[in-house]
Amino acid sequence: MEEPVTMTAMAAGSLLAGAILGVAFQEITVAIKESKSRCSNFRDALNSLENTISLISPLIKEMDRLNQELGDSNKREVIIRLFLQQLKKGEALVSKCSSIRRWNLCKKRKYEKRLRNMDSSLRELSGVLQVGQALDTQRLQRILQDMYH
Repeated sequence: MEEPVTMTAMAAGSLLAGAILGVAFQEITVAIKESKSRCSNFRDALNSLENTISLISPLIKEMDRLNQELGDSNKREVIIRLFLQQLKKGEALVSKCSSIRRWNLCKKRKYEKRLRNMDSSLRELSGVLQVGQALDTQRLQRILQDMYH
């Protein structure tokens, strides 16, 4: 009897994590769009960050969904947590950028560099994810090979 309760609790936890991930992607996307509409100081950096997020978002969501279906919640949980942390930091950073005035060149350079670093960080996490997927593919090939030989 304990197993169904545990499975239900795990499924609820996974669904909650998936919902939090979706909200985080949505919040940073909204923050970027608002910041781009308020000021043009960081338009290129914000466009780059927005493109990165739009490319990564469906992949992370799909990975999370598959982890839930397969009952493999720990497999990529660390990477998902890192993405969530970066997205929260990114949202705060983007919000700060919208308050920087054009004439404040020092802050403008500082925050543009931070936006570019955020973009690079998300791309690096995406690369880690791709290496993990390649490893999973090789493991699956090995299992299939062992099954049929």
